[in-house]
Amino acid sequence: MYLAFDREFLMVLDQIYLGIYNGRTNTLWAINGEVFPHTPTFVVEEGDLVKTRIVNRTFSDHPMHLHGHHVVVLSRNGKPYQGSPLVLDTLLVEPGETYEVAFHADNPGVWMDHCHILDHAAWGMSMHLLYAHVTTPYMVGEATGNHPE
Repeated sequence: MYLAFDREFLMVLDQIYLGIYNGRTNTLWAINGEVFPHTPTFVVEEGDLVKTRIVNRTFSDHPMHLHGHHVVVLSRNGKPYQGSPLVLDTLLVEPGETYEVAFHADNPGVWMDHCHILDHAAWGMSMHLLYAHVTTPYMVGEATGNHPE
């Protein structure tokens, strides 16, 4: 079965072994080489069929959780998923694993996507999914006092 996707994203999970975040030194957890709030924002249009490739380059598990949506697992480590559809709100991505997942962009808003190990989210492994033409009066970043934890 072939599906045509409207959007395709790459999410690379990395560990920065020593860094400063919110004025403190610790191990940092990155998405596409950045820590929140500098992580990428994936932008979709309502109605899009979206595919995301998730690559875990760390030595830690990352249960990735996209708020407001459920994902369907398409493949694990390059092999298509077999059997009944696997629909999840949190996907455990183990060290060295690569998943492809898909979702239907049917819930407009600004949604958090983060590692559900909350220490990882608090040390940078958080990002946003944004629907085009959706705005919010809220701000992120150190100056606002808003933190993902």
